[in-house]
Amino acid sequence: MNPDPSLASHLLLRSLVNGPVLVGDLPEAKSMHLDFLSVPKKVQPLNFEQKLGHLYEDALAQVLQSSEHFHLLAQGMQIQKDIHSTVGELDFIIRDLASEQLIHLELATKFYLAVDTPKGMTLPGPDARDNYFKKIAHLREHQLQLPVHYQNFLPERYRKEPIVTQQLIYGCLFDHIDSPAPAKPDFLNPGCRRGKWLHQKEIPRHFARNDSFQIIPKSLWPVSLNFLHELQFDSWDHNEHLQRCLMVRSGDDPTPYFLAPDSYGPVAN
Repeated sequence: MNPDPSLASHLLLRSLVNGPVLVGDLPEAKSMHLDFLSVPKKVQPLNFEQKLGHLYEDALAQVLQSSEHFHLLAQGMQIQKDIHSTVGELDFIIRDLASEQLIHLELATKFYLAVDTPKGMTLPGPDARDNYFKKIAHLREHQLQLPVHYQNFLPERYRKEPIVTQQLIYGCLFDHIDSPAPAKPDFLNPGCRRGKWLHQKEIPRHFARNDSFQIIPKSLWPVSLNFLHELQFDSWDHNEHLQRCLMVRSGDDPTPYFLAPDSYGPVAN
């Protein structure tokens, strides 16, 4: 059961404006101050039949287009060294109307599960081939460096003007339900969204047989459960075999839970 697209679109935009972000300032790019963003007076329904990353890019574009502080100049700008070689893409080019500063803004929406291994803590995503440390390294070493290394390949009007890079990385970090302390990887925003995760076989140890779970649609994963309290979603049966990770809520508990198949685990590098 998915919510009305107009209502869901409004909730997505609220989640962007009210944060919190998952990652704080990076040496290569500070996190944009959310104080400059606000929900448009008239929210346009979003296309929910697309990947989560594209959905949130469209949502942020709508926020930026209505902003009195920023002017959205470009979205999804590909950088090509020649007709055969694309080196990357800039999510947004915007202008700060107060300072006239040109800004390259990168957006990401990510989810990670803190997993203890014999080699220490690792933070894979729902697709265990992904992980927090790889994402941060890719951002710092490549994505956030694109204007530095390839400004001469941008459209001519952007080639000679200084560009500042900023980022907005949303999402949630899930600690294992039995973990004695929350994971604190480098660059994590201390005030980020937190949740709990567990394997399916662990459910009977932590939940009663009559406890109910409602499945949070992937399009709303980045939205705080506080915004979703009036919405009803499909239920998940404890006895149903899990084949993929699910984000769920349990009753009135404000904690988001990630349920993982028993086979789930980090992928060795």
